[in-house]
Amino acid sequence: MRVWTVVAAALIALPIAATAQQPAAAGEPDGAALYRQNCRSCHGARGVAPARMLTIYPTLKTLADSTLQAHMTVDTIVAVLRHGRGKDMKPFADRLSPAEMTAVAKFVKTFGSPAGSTGP
Repeated sequence: MRVWTVVAAALIALPIAATAQQPAAAGEPDGAALYRQNCRSCHGARGVAPARMLTIYPTLKTLADSTLQAHMTVDTIVAVLRHGRGKDMKPFADRLSPAEMTAVAKFVKTFGSPAGSTGP
């Protein structure tokens, strides 16, 4: 009887545990991790480019700038990631999937929020 109780409890808990793990397995790519991996060296940890990068690329945008944030949508950021910008920013279409570019764009949009504007 006791063995059957344990087996029954395990069978009931198994679908619950599987359901709890599904969102992580089927979730979106991690935009913050992808940003750190692909964008941070030029654009800084929170969208403020390091001084060294600004001397190399004087037109480098400060992604945390509230005026720039007001004009950027997720779609425009994805377009820049896909196609690049000028001769300085190469396209990322060969490195990031469309879902990954969207995740990065959503993360970049957090730079304009009060929680995201705390500096580098």
